[in-house]
Amino acid sequence: MRLKSIAWRNTSHWRLRTSRKSAILPYMEGYFTPPPCKGAGRGIGIMGKRIAFIMESSTRQPEPMKACDFYRSHKSRWINSVVEYMEVRDFPKEDIFFLSFHRLRIIGYEEVVAPYPVSRWHPRKSQCEAFARKILEHVLKYPEIPFVELHTGRPIADSLKPLFDEHGVPYRVFGDGVPLAQKPLWYEGLIEEERNIRRLRDFQHERWSIIAGIHHRTPQEASRIVDEVGPKAHQYGVESTIEGLKAQLGAWRQALKDARRAWKEFAESLREEDTTGELEQFLSRKESLDALFTDLSKYEEVKRKYGRTIAKFTCYLIKQSYVQQKENRVGEALLRLQIELLK
Repeated sequence: MRLKSIAWRNTSHWRLRTSRKSAILPYMEGYFTPPPCKGAGRGIGIMGKRIAFIMESSTRQPEPMKACDFYRSHKSRWINSVVEYMEVRDFPKEDIFFLSFHRLRIIGYEEVVAPYPVSRWHPRKSQCEAFARKILEHVLKYPEIPFVELHTGRPIADSLKPLFDEHGVPYRVFGDGVPLAQKPLWYEGLIEEERNIRRLRDFQHERWSIIAGIHHRTPQEASRIVDEVGPKAHQYGVESTIEGLKAQLGAWRQALKDARRAWKEFAESLREEDTTGELEQFLSRKESLDALFTDLSKYEEVKRKYGRTIAKFTCYLIKQSYVQQKENRVGEALLRLQIELLK
């Protein structure tokens, strides 16, 4: 018998789908964002480009090497923390500069620096002002005025503030007012905060990735989601939703099993009773209960002849309706999961 030409097409939808397979509280800091500078005609990159200036360290490496390594040592805890803060933020290396009072140099982050004398005296005010003017010239060379991060001591920062204010340069003095001995710990707080932000961002991206992976809300997708998300459901706060999804998925599988059993019983009965193919022809387009009763006179006729097989086919259609109902509930559970992950 050509059984596949009959209502087995009712189950083709699931057959196809089966194949688809903070360490320290911050101190008060200097933070200034002035209005646009007058007459310059250039925008202020408050939300755009940033550059950072880091003060040189008095303890350095004894041989030439990149500035980011040259100024780091076990005694330069503050500078070490600043550099780590830059790295944890993935701050563009080409926009980080070290400031050296030796010949008033602005040194690129990866520029090779040779050892030079360590000054025994603090820089004079006139020297700081001259260096500040040079730094300002460097900042004003950009097509758009960047936001400036100052990871420096007070002498150079105090000389830069009035110049930046005058020329409309937005800036932030990091650790302004924090005692030198406490700056490493203060930066550790910033580093931990940045890492927490990144963890939260990565966590949110994971949630969005789960949402993006649910395309059709099918039982097959539900099974994959339960396997992938279930072990981490508590991290996403969706334990109850996942448990509900598991329950709906289990109900769908049981309904599917019952429908297959009903189909098998119907097929066996059809082979035994329908020797002429009459019943098979009548049932060939009956894909739902309502379709089965469309032609009542014909239905009564075949029922008189093939009562047992009609009863088994009716049972199959009921079971298959349950499969569709359970599948819809699985889809609803997946939608609830997507909504929960958006929160």
